[in-house]
Amino acid sequence: MNTLDKGTDTKGIAAIAENSDPSRTGEAIRRSVKLAGGMDWLTPGQTVVIKPALNSAGKFPFTTSPVSCAELVRMCLERGAGRVYVADEMGYEHTILKHRACGKFAGFDKDKTIQSFKKTGIYDAVTKVGEEMNASDRIHITTFREEGWRRYVFGDGDGEYSSNEFTLYNQWVHRQLKHAEKWSGKKACRKYIPRFFDSKLKKDKPGFYVPKLLDKADHIINVFRISSHLWSHYTMAIKNWVGIMRPDDRVWMHQLNYLKNNRHVGNELDRDDPIRTEPLYHEQLADLHLPHIKKERLCVSDATQIILSGGPDGTDRPFYRANLILAASDIIAADVAGLAILRYGTLKAPDGLLGHYEPQPAGWVEAASGLVKDLIWPENKNVYRGTDSKLCDPEFSNWDWVAIQRARELGLGVKHPDNLQLFFDEKESPFAVSGEKRDWITEDALREPKYELISS
Repeated sequence: MNTLDKGTDTKGIAAIAENSDPSRTGEAIRRSVKLAGGMDWLTPGQTVVIKPALNSAGKFPFTTSPVSCAELVRMCLERGAGRVYVADEMGYEHTILKHRACGKFAGFDKDKTIQSFKKTGIYDAVTKVGEEMNASDRIHITTFREEGWRRYVFGDGDGEYSSNEFTLYNQWVHRQLKHAEKWSGKKACRKYIPRFFDSKLKKDKPGFYVPKLLDKADHIINVFRISSHLWSHYTMAIKNWVGIMRPDDRVWMHQLNYLKNNRHVGNELDRDDPIRTEPLYHEQLADLHLPHIKKERLCVSDATQIILSGGPDGTDRPFYRANLILAASDIIAADVAGLAILRYGTLKAPDGLLGHYEPQPAGWVEAASGLVKDLIWPENKNVYRGTDSKLCDPEFSNWDWVAIQRARELGLGVKHPDNLQLFFDEKESPFAVSGEKRDWITEDALREPKYELISS
């Protein structure tokens, strides 16, 4: 997927297959990837980085499914990839106390991310593929810490089609904090937390630290989860790139948690409009993709099981068995179609939420209090609970989420529902999508956006 040319309308593809047989999930992944355009972009000898969502050591669907990682590794090797990396960096809450915030590599035996690859089953699944194909020397499972990060400063060519400035920029964060409101509507007074990225050269530059591993890749595959999220309301392909950040950058970004966004204040929206409850850092998520966007070829999600409440590391409800596989050509198509799948569970599925939602923790104090309660009464799940109201609003457009709006402005994929092509496996296929799911997902994914993109 390439940055949009100014004034053009890039087509996006989202392909969906249905599968209720766990033994055939790999085949369903192959089928959805084929429907999304295949992997003709990969030629023999090239390097591929597969980026899963390894936010914790929890097993699928709290993290990316081992089956999806393993099957995509197999497909890359079959096409002659010279080297396939499976790499991520866990959430800083799991690593920052054990490893350095600046990303120093502690070695394979001590690294928390590599330990979690093993605990989730991803390590064994991918390793098995290498052994079966006699290609173990062409596979490497690692953390971004191994090769480290480098400083990346946005230039004139980045986001040139955006009408607003970069958000990974300390002056932008200063302004957001100055006018910050809590989700409750009260004034939020927070002192700006500086970051090493700016202090090192004593200059305020828009940018962040990017993994050196992504620099050496010819192609990148985004293997995301479909889930509700405690802070972000939902997490999919766009947010999966938080995992490429150096831990100190992630801490810096998360100072914007639990604050209302000011994105549409100039458009005279009501102060209580639901769109404003999205956290401010949603403005920053799309910017994370800019340094390597031309290498991001494919987005894939095993949506056989998804999380409808809480997340990312826990939930107060059983997993919803959507039994779907999604492949998409770009991060916008992936999130729009992924949201349709998630919303089928929150709105339509008889074993889902049926439109009933409960508020998520609305601040640090409430979250911390819930964490203490969970330590004492773990069955109550006071932290990882709740579903955002917009996920249960049948009239809300998937194109209107702030992260997706920002990605559309930056030209990181399909820009409007008129240009999104949805493909479902055919009726005669063993992975055909049921008529009810097909119709509902189509209507939801193609719903017209309500909010205007930010313009100068």
